[in-house]
Amino acid sequence: MKTQIYFFLFFLAIQSFAFAQKNKAAITPAKPVDFTIPLTPEKWAFQAGKVDFVDYKGQKTMKIAQNSGQVVLKDLVFKDGTIEFDVEPILPEFAQSIYFHRKDEKEQEIVYLRVGTIGNKLTNNAIQYTPYFDAINMWDMYPQYQGPALIKGGDWNHIKLVISGHQMRVYLNHLPQPVLEIPKLEGNMKEGSIAFEGASYITNLQIKPDATEALTPQEGVDLSNHEANYLRKWAISTPTDLPPGSEAFLGNQPKPEQFTDSIKAERAGFINLTRKLGGNKSRKVVWLKTKITAKENVKTRLQLGFSDEVWVFLNKQTVFVDKNLFQQAAMRKYPEGRMSKDNASFDISLKAGENELLIAVANDFYGWGIIARLESTDGITGLDEVKEFVRK
Repeated sequence: MKTQIYFFLFFLAIQSFAFAQKNKAAITPAKPVDFTIPLTPEKWAFQAGKVDFVDYKGQKTMKIAQNSGQVVLKDLVFKDGTIEFDVEPILPEFAQSIYFHRKDEKEQEIVYLRVGTIGNKLTNNAIQYTPYFDAINMWDMYPQYQGPALIKGGDWNHIKLVISGHQMRVYLNHLPQPVLEIPKLEGNMKEGSIAFEGASYITNLQIKPDATEALTPQEGVDLSNHEANYLRKWAISTPTDLPPGSEAFLGNQPKPEQFTDSIKAERAGFINLTRKLGGNKSRKVVWLKTKITAKENVKTRLQLGFSDEVWVFLNKQTVFVDKNLFQQAAMRKYPEGRMSKDNASFDISLKAGENELLIAVANDFYGWGIIARLESTDGITGLDEVKEFVRK
């Protein structure tokens, strides 16, 4: 009998010990995940002699020299999450850049600090987001995606990117409010590698996949969708060479059968010629055509954003010619040579019935495109009445 009692007590003791160990394991916190990316040579692809890995101000850092080209993080594909790091620019330098969703140097997205604005909290171009299409940095096509940022010189700047689906927020120096809020990432790639560029020291790099801080992945609202005033659909010709010094005019417009494709506006009424056609190493021209129908004779104004040069024809009459050339300060349209519907506006007189609006657009510098908006649609019954084409 005593033997049975001892055995029972021993069994209870074993069970209690096992339960305690199991419960202890349940409440022991998991080891924190370390999202820190090593700043060591084997983790990065870079030009020889352009990157050093050194101790600086008590930190393990990656030191990037001027004219380094892109310094690419190996073996990581980033889609959504958080990227944060500390950076001290090395002067003189134009920009300190981080690339993400990078397929290659032709297709990627970028956030960069314009280092020349250090200490200026009011300049509106201190920080910029833009996509690349066909190796073209689209900075001049998206003035709404730049803003002020108080960049520190001779000290660390903490940058944090939070990316979730279509949206991104960028924070600087631990401020609670973002310095950039991007309602729709414009790049063609939704995932890809990460890279840095620009003379600087970089430290404390952390990449946290899927850590999106409850930022919605859905595209933000485009308020221009509330307006019927934008000319959103155009027939388009094939681009052709336009030698320097020559002009577009009605005598060299394409024949009707040469408008073999169509293009639709993106956000904010943007006719994005770079996304569709790529960039231009030499001066080229493309022609756009649409129709406006009026129930009576109507006079209104056309607001036109453009890059770089435009010739506008209404019902076979020249009504407007202008240039928006960033390379020539005197020829830059507001705002500072970027494309905006505020670049220009002019009167147009519509006749009762169908009106043909024809615009030639020339480019040889970064991105190209137009935004066309009627100030009033009173008396107008139809817009964008062009044939849609399907490439074969």
